[in-house]
Amino acid sequence: MNNGLEGRECVPFFKTDKNQIIFEFVYLIVAFFAAVGLLVVLQFYGDKVGISYRDKLAMMAVIGGFLGGWVYDTKWFYRVTARGKRDQYGFPWQPHKFYWRVMTPFLASLVAFSTYLLASADFFPFSLKEKESARTAFAICFLLGYFSDLVLSRLAAWAEKIVPKASND
Repeated sequence: MNNGLEGRECVPFFKTDKNQIIFEFVYLIVAFFAAVGLLVVLQFYGDKVGISYRDKLAMMAVIGGFLGGWVYDTKWFYRVTARGKRDQYGFPWQPHKFYWRVMTPFLASLVAFSTYLLASADFFPFSLKEKESARTAFAICFLLGYFSDLVLSRLAAWAEKIVPKASND
């Protein structure tokens, strides 16, 4: 029984896997160059267009998280498309994961930036060195974005320890 959540029916925009793969490849390339373009504008022209250093730091953190998620997403894309003659990776193309693949860099960016804000506010039991460095913000958020699934699972486990459980009274 097919409930519409598997296969091509879930992604009606593409008639074939090949068309979807080409679209996702172009999407990844455009997203990469857009993010790098933003980095260049922020780094070299940010002050000329009136972006304060604190705003630049926040934007660098968001872009760092985005690019971390982009790398994770691109590695997965490569793994499922570059199978070669013998399908050495054993990961078939799954068209129904289209939305996951498109949203991953954005979600990773949000997770990374939010976690970075908590860490820079000394909310966690560790402290960040050079909190006011845009490079540090970018680098930390890149890692948090790349490992955003792990970050979310650790945050959930941590929240379960500190958030009181509802009583049955």
